[in-house]
Amino acid sequence: MSNNIQQGWIAELELNFSASRSKTFLSKRKHIGPLTIQRPFYPEEGLCHLYLLHPPGGVVGGDQLSIGVKTDSDSSALITNPGATKIYRSNGHKRSTINQNFTVSNNSSLEWLPMETIIFPGARSKFSTSFSLSGNARVAAWEIHCLGRPVINESFSSGKLEFSFELWRDESPILLDKLIIDKSELENAVGLRGYPVFGTFIISNSSNEVLDLVRTKLFESDDCVYGATQIEDIIIIRCLSRRTHLVQDFFREVWQRIRPLVFDREASIPRIWAT
Repeated sequence: MSNNIQQGWIAELELNFSASRSKTFLSKRKHIGPLTIQRPFYPEEGLCHLYLLHPPGGVVGGDQLSIGVKTDSDSSALITNPGATKIYRSNGHKRSTINQNFTVSNNSSLEWLPMETIIFPGARSKFSTSFSLSGNARVAAWEIHCLGRPVINESFSSGKLEFSFELWRDESPILLDKLIIDKSELENAVGLRGYPVFGTFIISNSSNEVLDLVRTKLFESDDCVYGATQIEDIIIIRCLSRRTHLVQDFFREVWQRIRPLVFDREASIPRIWAT
């Protein structure tokens, strides 16, 4: 126990989804430390819904979290979580690391729809997210990060953050994204432009119809700036905002509209979002 207190938690979670007849089931579950899941359930017939449970006390400097998810051929899974992930200030130069790796096999689908990550002033963290798609694998996935707590006028006044986001298909890169944030980057015209909340939403297997639908939902205001582009059949939506809920609401609305076109399913809102 004392070693964990000095060096931080090491938490690992490995999940493998497989298909049996018309139902997806969790064929492998391995976890180490305070990172686990609730029991899978099926509000949409054969599609597996899963809630991911992060450490209840949040993440601090020295903590190491690793999440690995694989969907086998013909399986379908939707993963979300019941609340925001919190990254607290680091003690000294210790940094926390969060690694997330998703492998989506041919003829399978994954919807990765987590709540936001709140990053407190003084945090030193490295975030790495990678999606590896095979064949006609289908993915809808977003990440939303909030720097400080804008609702109480708390800004990210100190600390350093590193972000890496990669998307591959059949071992070829489609999106390789890196971002380093410190206080000076927040006001940079080519950085976050003073917005404390930023999000990325990727949608695979998209058509011009899906892109047109997404663009009809884009708007700009004093509180939000949105943009969307398409690389091959991948739509990438970016958002800068002053409030987390504005990004959440926008991403969820887009997801509900594109789901029938990309996943051949009507949107079924995870019940946990209403709590």
